[in-house]
Amino acid sequence: MVDQGHDSRPTPTQSSFAGDPAQAWSLRRAVDALAHAARDAGRPSSLWLAGLLYPSIGLGLLAGLANLLVDGNAALGLVAAGDRESLFQTVGYTLGGAFGLVLMTPLLFFVFRLQAGLARIAPPAVWAEISRISGPPRLRHAWRAGRGLTAAAGGLNVLLIVTMGAVLALVCLPIVFLWEGLYNNIGKEFGAMIWLGVLLPGLAFLSIYAVLLSILQLLALQSLASNKRGVASALTHAWRLAKHDPWSTGRTVAVGLMLDLAISVLSVGLSLLGDILPVGETLVVGLATMALLGFAGVTRAGYWARAYQALGGWSTQACRPEIELVSPGGS
Repeated sequence: MVDQGHDSRPTPTQSSFAGDPAQAWSLRRAVDALAHAARDAGRPSSLWLAGLLYPSIGLGLLAGLANLLVDGNAALGLVAAGDRESLFQTVGYTLGGAFGLVLMTPLLFFVFRLQAGLARIAPPAVWAEISRISGPPRLRHAWRAGRGLTAAAGGLNVLLIVTMGAVLALVCLPIVFLWEGLYNNIGKEFGAMIWLGVLLPGLAFLSIYAVLLSILQLLALQSLASNKRGVASALTHAWRLAKHDPWSTGRTVAVGLMLDLAISVLSVGLSLLGDILPVGETLVVGLATMALLGFAGVTRAGYWARAYQALGGWSTQACRPEIELVSPGGS
């Protein structure tokens, strides 16, 4: 006998990567969500400046810290080799990179506020309401929406950067030093075996770990923006959403990577075009690349706002554009 009243929709454990059409977040619906987000973000706007900062700033800071570590390691090697001229040059690059990070610290206030603000206006209902009241969302809307969320967004970024840096220091760097020692003292053949057997799997683990942190960052940013909660609460909420339905989380990431891949290909194409154009026209190519990246950031915010809702995320502090974002007279 078949229970006619039983809900036959697939549960997370019965699902597949493509998902059932009855699911709220099948692969087709995820692709549609990305298309809708791209259409919303497609009109050129000052909001693209906020898109440049979403949420790649954490990866950028991590890359800066990683470069400092690499330069420091290179400096130690030059000390051992006695190459003073190259050593001074390397130390200069390292100090310059550190000084650059210090100089950009005050700018992080604007970065974190715009990140949170863009996440807060990205949900379709909020975006549509802003568009109805004052036209397509602009940079000022993201700035106003980020009021009161700067510290939480900053704490989220810093925490994830520290976490990733700790993994680099505790897992990857010892493996790299081991490989270098064996490579120099035992031989190239054995060093190649160490690379394939130890270092390469370690790098694969690090890549997977970085993807997991990125998922938590994007969901947690949307959570704290939608609920005005703290960092720990937002990360806990993001983790629960991500692990509840691994298939839906996986297809969310896969569709998001489609956007990243497309933007990367277009960026490389623009870069190659800039190399063959006259010097005076490379500025145009550079501006086009920045606009492309800004569009991608706004699209990414809209996509993950939709994914957050589809994965079960809630909003207890919904943005009210008519009160919070639009001043009297609609300015």
